[in-house]
Amino acid sequence: MIEIFAFVGLILILGLLIVYFYMRDQSVTKQLSAYERAIDELNSKIHSLEKKSEQEPDSLEMLPNFAGELDAIEERLNKKLNDLGDPLLKAIRAIKQMENEMTRIHESLNERISKIEESNKLSAMSATSKLINEKAIIELYKNGYSAEEIAKRERTPLGEVELILKIANLK
Repeated sequence: MIEIFAFVGLILILGLLIVYFYMRDQSVTKQLSAYERAIDELNSKIHSLEKKSEQEPDSLEMLPNFAGELDAIEERLNKKLNDLGDPLLKAIRAIKQMENEMTRIHESLNERISKIEESNKLSAMSATSKLINEKAIIELYKNGYSAEEIAKRERTPLGEVELILKIANLK
């Protein structure tokens, strides 16, 4: 009789262990799928940025050839216009100075654009992970967790949790 109770108890314990491991596996699966979605989103953003960076050099490579042709045309025009008079030559020289200034501005803008694109790549990567964190922090706070509990649970510094809650006008 005692053996039957022990056997039934053992079966119940094994059944409870199986249920526990099944529930834990479901929780881990949900977390993994959230990570996979975040990784897929990051990959798509990286892919779109790479496409943009591949398209831009083509148009920039064409620019030096265009500038060389423009210089050759300008030289021919200067030779033909030398005998037209001083006022016209002054205007052409002023246009050339403006052209040189515009070229310098164009190069400066291209450098700035490349720096901005590089910083956007970095901020996009960190913004996606921060966005997921911020949503989770706000949701946990609305569910009654304290800032300290949220910081421990999300493995985020307490100051960052408090800042996110302040920005969301929750604290």
